[in-house]
Order: sequence, then C-alpha cells, then structure tokens
Amino acid sequence: MRTAVFLSIALLAGCAPWVDPVRVEQFSPGPNGTFIYGAWSNTAMTENEDGEAERIRREWLAEALSAHGMCPKGYVLDTRQLVQPTPAPFENGGDVVYKGSCL
Repeated sequence: MRTAVFLSIALLAGCAPWVDPVRVEQFSPGPNGTFIYGAWSNTAMTENEDGEAERIRREWLAEALSAHGMCPKGYVLDTRQLVQPTPAPFENGGDVVYKGSCL
C-alpha cells in the first residue's frame, strides 16, 4: 500500500514541469518615463483585449509600475501587441506587450 501511495505522489510530481504558470511577465523601464511591459498569454490568460484576462494584465502592469517607483500620476499606453513565438508542440499563447509612458 505504501508503495502505491509513493508511486502516485511521484507520478504527480513528475507532471509538475508541465503545469502552465498563470503569471509570467517582464518589465523594462526606459528613458524619460517610458516602459515596456509584457505578460505571457495562455489558456488561462487569453490574449483577448476585452474580458477578465486583460483586466488582470492591466492590474499587473500597475503593480509593476508601482514596484519600480514609476508613474505616480498615471500612465498612457501607446501600443498593445500580441507577439507569438515560433509555435512549438503543446504550446499556446504569446506575449502581450504594452509600450507606454508616464503622465
């Protein structure tokens, strides 16, 4: 019985690398209050411009700006673009990239 439980746990742990993380992001501050923010889209966080996933990405962007001490008076987004990498097997999504500047 102990062996069966151990094997079950080991098999579940072996699947862990294939768990799709929800929050994958990057932030690059630029000169004069500009910035580039990217958030990975996937099956949980679709790339659509409307809906819950976009609202959450905008919250993440605000958190990133705050963490970097940027844009206390607000910001404006100049562009929003979906950048899709070369497709790989069992991979979906892309990087939703925002370019903006502080007010």
